[in-house]
Amino acid sequence: MKKMYFMIGLSLVTILLTGCNGNVTRNLRHAGFTLSSEEFSCSTLLPADKDTKPTDTILYSNGSYAITEDGKLYELSLSQPYSNNENCKKISFSVNITAYMDDSVLKGEDNKFYYAPGTTNTSPLTEVTANDSNYQLYTLLLGNTQVKKVVTIDSNAGIYYVLEDDGNVYQYTITRQDYNAPYTLSEKKIVYEKNKYGEIIDFNYAGESLSTYIKTKTKLYRMQATNAEECSKYADVACKYKMKYDETLTEYYNDNKIIYYGPSIILTDYGKQFTS
Repeated sequence: MKKMYFMIGLSLVTILLTGCNGNVTRNLRHAGFTLSSEEFSCSTLLPADKDTKPTDTILYSNGSYAITEDGKLYELSLSQPYSNNENCKKISFSVNITAYMDDSVLKGEDNKFYYAPGTTNTSPLTEVTANDSNYQLYTLLLGNTQVKKVVTIDSNAGIYYVLEDDGNVYQYTITRQDYNAPYTLSEKKIVYEKNKYGEIIDFNYAGESLSTYIKTKTKLYRMQATNAEECSKYADVACKYKMKYDETLTEYYNDNKIIYYGPSIILTDYGKQFTS
């Protein structure tokens, strides 16, 4: 009899958890994200259960590799698992990562720059030397110990968005008089302010799209169309966009249902992948 009660109780818990996860999946799809048919399994990046936090928290991922908050690197496979039967494996690299630029250049705690995994025409995780034509640019953008993340907005105009450890995102304007002249920081101004959004720990800018977002320690904001119904219905109505607080994403973010929210992918604590 006790065994029967135990099995009934286990079944009820399973149904409740499945229902809860089902609500998360449905609401994320309703919010405009696409559910992948592939599962995501990673024992170090996903919690073992609802009462266990993951060993490492993902700070950044472009789908092929990830950086954790403590500066470790992981290789990711979002389709087939690796031979360890998981979708991740730790990259053997002795230097912790403290900052990064786009998905191409990493800065180590040794204050050296390294080519990111997946970078074309270079050997990943080899040091960027002064022979690289952009070395001085990387030094200017990533050299400051306060800089955590750099996103290239318009390289021709020298415009970059930069997250500093004061919780603000700044626009850096980099100029030089001619090809042979050194780069200089000609202007620095706040783009996304901590006083408005809260202390920012991550962001991305990709124009007027869902891939533009702001992440604080407790809230998620994303670029959304303020007239979505009209502009999706009528060909002559242009969409108008605004950075808006997202209540649904924030709820799941704070409940640890969303363990990673990034430019192109969401990973949930129950092993589902979503793309934007």
